[in-house]
Amino acid sequence: MAFYRGVKKNSIFVTNLKIFVSMLARLLTIAFLVISFKMGAAPPTEKIIPFKLGDETIYLKIYTSPGHHQVFLHLHENEFTSLDAGMQILEKFGGKLVTIAHSTDGTRHRNIVFRHGKQTFQFDPNRIFTNNAEVLKKTIKIVKGKDVLPEEVVSMVQRLADLIWSEIRSYDMIIALHNNINKPAEVSRRWLFWTRYEPESYSIKSYIKSHDIQDDNNSSCSDVYVNAALNNSEFFIVTQLQDFEMLRLHRCSVVLQNANPIDDGSMSVFAAAHQKRYFNSEAKHGKLDAQLEMIEVLMNALYQP
Repeated sequence: MAFYRGVKKNSIFVTNLKIFVSMLARLLTIAFLVISFKMGAAPPTEKIIPFKLGDETIYLKIYTSPGHHQVFLHLHENEFTSLDAGMQILEKFGGKLVTIAHSTDGTRHRNIVFRHGKQTFQFDPNRIFTNNAEVLKKTIKIVKGKDVLPEEVVSMVQRLADLIWSEIRSYDMIIALHNNINKPAEVSRRWLFWTRYEPESYSIKSYIKSHDIQDDNNSSCSDVYVNAALNNSEFFIVTQLQDFEMLRLHRCSVVLQNANPIDDGSMSVFAAAHQKRYFNSEAKHGKLDAQLEMIEVLMNALYQP
């Protein structure tokens, strides 16, 4: 009888040990996955698409990393702080990042400049996303040569817009990456008796109507939340009320684009017309830590329960 009780006790011990080992294995697996995710996946893979623009070739650079399903869009080459932030966030959270490389003189520029025949043109790459041909034509400036905009040039720029859109259209969530200079208003002296007034640069205050002056920014805005503790250069622009409320609850300064924004060719207007969740992350040039922090707040708000 004593022998039987001993065998029974050993059997219970073995069973309990198996359960404990199984639970421990599960916990270790979960811990490994969490640590792997926190440390980031493997370095993003890169794909480069050359695009012929008149006599020049520019490059669409696409980076992908396993993880969450959103796309980061970087359109202004000279706003490199936002690109650095986007690449770090991409490695940590996964997704896709699309950027443009177009400068050939060693300096990164905001606008894309290209030659076609005897003419030179330039345009802002965040003003080419529109179904209105007149808006697109207004975006393309003639820098040099005959003061006539050829239709083939308009078609080239439209094809570039179509190419960029083809890389991001399958994503329901677009996170645009931008920087601003955040300078106060000032009066500068140009000559002995000639001064020039420079207004305050672009910031979240640009969306607040002032002195009864109506412009494209405040005309396309339906609500603004400002966290007074943050720099006015650090804010989001969103296209959906749910995202405005989400960021407001996280104490992020945020602008809500209205339901009928002015079509200026910007991605925010185009994305909203295609029912995409759109976030524009704005931060001052050089403030990498600030931009990283605000995008991490966004990512955690989106994906953490």
